[in-house]
Amino acid sequence: MSQIVEVVAAEHRHFGALVTIRVGEQPARRLTPNEAGILSRALAAVANGSSAEKQIFMSPIASDHEFEANVREGGVSVCAPGAAEVFLDWPQVLALSRSLSELAS
Repeated sequence: MSQIVEVVAAEHRHFGALVTIRVGEQPARRLTPNEAGILSRALAAVANGSSAEKQIFMSPIASDHEFEANVREGGVSVCAPGAAEVFLDWPQVLALSRSLSELAS
């Protein structure tokens, strides 16, 4: 994974296994493994051109922060209220998708 994005396994006393995403200086987002798998497939679909979606949005059950990414020319911009947008190019988007997929299983 790049230095801009960190994806790690975590454990929560009530939710059990979680996947935590940190993008730049934005707040961390915590996803269930199922949510991580869904987000992984959505990111891969826009990166591979098999989806015409212009926005990916998820409100994870175990997180205080949503995941929102807007599809741009050459990649996606990940947004968070009160924080700078972080642009991920297609190789970074695919790397994020792979990392999420690995921790989702």
